[in-house]
Amino acid sequence: MHPKKEKIFEAAIEKFAKKGTTSTTMQEIVKAAGIGKGTLYRYFENKEDLIFSLIEFRFNIIFEKVKADIIKLDDPIQKIEKVIDAHLNFCAIHGANKFLIREVWGYKSKFKNAIQEMMSLYTGFIKDIIEEGIEQGKFKEVNALNAATALIGMIDITIIRCMMFEEDFLTNKIREDIVEIYLNGMVID
Repeated sequence: MHPKKEKIFEAAIEKFAKKGTTSTTMQEIVKAAGIGKGTLYRYFENKEDLIFSLIEFRFNIIFEKVKADIIKLDDPIQKIEKVIDAHLNFCAIHGANKFLIREVWGYKSKFKNAIQEMMSLYTGFIKDIIEEGIEQGKFKEVNALNAATALIGMIDITIIRCMMFEEDFLTNKIREDIVEIYLNGMVID
């Protein structure tokens, strides 16, 4: 990535996290990035384009991290645990970027097709792991797409709850609970 584009992303994340996307102006981003207005518009048509580019950039980071973490694993259970770890750790490390989850929901109508494509890629990746686990007899016979969607939903709604209610983001505890509930369920046999 070009260093100027990276500066724009960093400035936008900082401003959007503090003021929200609606209240932040492109001029504020230009000033925070220490660049000229023409440079900003060389990379992005408008604020919506910048927001979407941020969403896409951050999605690619988390997706590549998940893939890199599990490429050497054979056990689908460990792969699911790594998916959970990577997703939660990304949000914990990039705390200021949590607002992007909110923006995905807020702009879903404007970016519906692109966001749907990104989510389908991520969900399909997890679905493949679940199908692998079913084939190996490690997971129950379930609809793998629904199971993948449920896992992403569990993680994202937990992150959103922490954001909305300003709860501490205790990655290890959240991870333990999600792994336990997702992989072992809640019903005592």
